[in-house]
Amino acid sequence: MLKIHHLGMSRSDRSIWLAEELGLKYELVNHTRNPKAFRAPQSLWDVSPMGKAPVIEDRGQTIPESGAIVEYLLDNYGEGRLRPERGTPAHIDYLHWMHAAESTLMLPVMIDMLSGMTAADSPGLTGFCDGEFKTVFTYMNQLLAARDYIAGEFSGADIMVAFPLMMAESPMFAPPGQDKGQAFIAYPSIQTYLNRLRARPAWVKAAAVFKAA
Repeated sequence: MLKIHHLGMSRSDRSIWLAEELGLKYELVNHTRNPKAFRAPQSLWDVSPMGKAPVIEDRGQTIPESGAIVEYLLDNYGEGRLRPERGTPAHIDYLHWMHAAESTLMLPVMIDMLSGMTAADSPGLTGFCDGEFKTVFTYMNQLLAARDYIAGEFSGADIMVAFPLMMAESPMFAPPGQDKGQAFIAYPSIQTYLNRLRARPAWVKAAAVFKAA
C-alpha cells in the first residue's frame, strides 16, 4: 500500500490531496516538528536522507519532493487523469505551472514567510517580494479570469500551485501589523480560484486529514 509521510505545515499536503483526488488507499505516517527549531524529527530523517517532507513509499521505492511525487502518482495511478495530453497547448501550460509553483511563485512566498516569522526588517527583501507578488499575481489573476483552473481543466498543476497561494494568504505567516488574510483582495480571480479548489470533495477530505494529523 502507498505510504505517505506527513509533516504538519509542509508540502506533504499535496501528496494527501492528490491521493484523495485519485481515490487511492494509503497509509498516513505522521511526523511532528521540533517546536523550538521548527525542524523535522529524526523519524523523518530515517526515511528521507534530507529529512524533508513530503516523501512517499510505494512498490519498494522511496520518492521525495512534492513535484516528483505528483508525477509519480499520475504515471502509476492516474490512468490519464489530472494531466493534459502530451503535445497539446494545455500540457505546456501544465508543465509551466508544475515548475513555476516551486520557483517563480514559491520563492517570494518563502522569503516573505521567513521575514514574518523572524520579525526581520529588510526594505530590500520587502521590495523584492512586493514586486514579485504584483508581477505573478497580476498574471495569474488575468489567466484565471478566463479559465477555472490553472492549465484549463483541473490537474496536478493546481495541486502544486495551490500550496504557495494558500501560504501567501495565511495570517499565520503575516509580518507584524500586516493582514495576509487579505492577500488576494486585489486579485479576485485568484480568490475565486482558491474557493473553487477548496470546494472540491477531495480537498475537503484531505483537509480533514490535515486537521486530524
